[in-house]
Amino acid sequence: MYGPFPCLRRLVFALVAGGASLFFIWSVRSILPPFFLAVVLAYLLEPVVDWLSRHRFSRLSAILAIYVTMFLAVYILIVYGLPVLLKEMEVFVDAVPELVRKVQDLLMQSNRLYQRLPIPESIRQVVDETLISLQMSLTEGVRQMINGLWTFIIGLLHLALAPLLAFYFLKDAAHIRARLRSVVPEGWRADVLHLWSEVDRVLTKFIRGHVLVALLVGILTTTGFLVLGVEFAVLLGIIAGIADLIPYFGPVIGAVPAVALSALQSWQLAIYVIILVLVIQQLESSIISPKILGDSVGLHPVVVIFVLMAGGKLFGVLGMLFAVPGAAILRIIANYLYRKVVR
Repeated sequence: MYGPFPCLRRLVFALVAGGASLFFIWSVRSILPPFFLAVVLAYLLEPVVDWLSRHRFSRLSAILAIYVTMFLAVYILIVYGLPVLLKEMEVFVDAVPELVRKVQDLLMQSNRLYQRLPIPESIRQVVDETLISLQMSLTEGVRQMINGLWTFIIGLLHLALAPLLAFYFLKDAAHIRARLRSVVPEGWRADVLHLWSEVDRVLTKFIRGHVLVALLVGILTTTGFLVLGVEFAVLLGIIAGIADLIPYFGPVIGAVPAVALSALQSWQLAIYVIILVLVIQQLESSIISPKILGDSVGLHPVVVIFVLMAGGKLFGVLGMLFAVPGAAILRIIANYLYRKVVR
C-alpha cells in the first residue's frame, strides 16, 4: 500500500509504534517507579563505575565495590540513623494532639483579639469565613503531612527492587548503548549522539549536582536544628533536604514545617529557626550552588519559576521535581530543531 512512498510508510510505522508504546507504558505505569529509579541510580553511579574501571578494576568488580560501599553506608544509617528517625516520628505522632491543642489555643487567642477590633459586620463575616477555611486547611495539611511521611517510607520499601535493576543497567551499559545506537538510523546517528551529549551534560550537572546540594543542605539544617534544640530536628532536616531539590520554592516548602513547629515551642525559637534557614540558604545560593551547579540548565529564572508552577499544577510535587530538567531538555531539542529546520 505504501510501496511508492517509503518515507510515508516509515512515518506511519513510527507513529503507530510510538502510540502503541505510549499506551502500553500508560497501562503499566503503576509498576514503573522501581525501573525509573533504577535508571536514575544507574545514571548517578555510571561516572564512578567508569572512573574505577580506568584504575585497575574490571567493570563488574567496580560495580560490586560501589554496591558494597553503598550497602555498608545504608547498614550504618539503618542501625544508627533509622531508630532515631523512627523514634522522632513516633514522638511526633504522639505529640500531634498536643500540637493541635496549641494551634487551637493560638487561634482562640487570636480570635479574642480579633473580636475586639472595630470591624464592620459585613467585613467581619468575610474574615470569619476565611479564618474557618484556614483552620480547616491547616488541620487537613497536618493530617496529609503525617500520611505523606508514612506513604514515603512505605514507598521506599516498594522501591527496594531498584538497586538490583540498576546493577544490570550498569553491568550491561555498553551493550545497552550499542543497542540504542543501532536503533537510530545511520543518517541521523551523528546528530542524535550530539544531541544526547548536550542533554547528558545538563542532566549531569542538574541531577547529580542538586542531589549533592540537597544532601549538604539537609545536613546543615539538621545540625542547626539540633544545636537550637528544635523538636524533631532530624525529621525536619530530612524534609528540608528533600524539598531543596525543588528550585526557588523548595527552601520555603522545607522551612514552613520547621518554623510552624518551633513557633509552638516559643516565638523566640521560631525567629532563631528563620534566621538559621536564611543563613543556610544564603550559603547555598552564594557558595554551595555556584561551586557545584553553576548555570546547570541555561534557563532564565522567569522560565524556571513558570515551569515549576506548571509542573506543580499538573503533577504535584513530582511535577515540580522534574519540571526544570524536563524544560532544559526541551530547550536543547528546540534549539536543535531551530538550527536544522529554520536556519
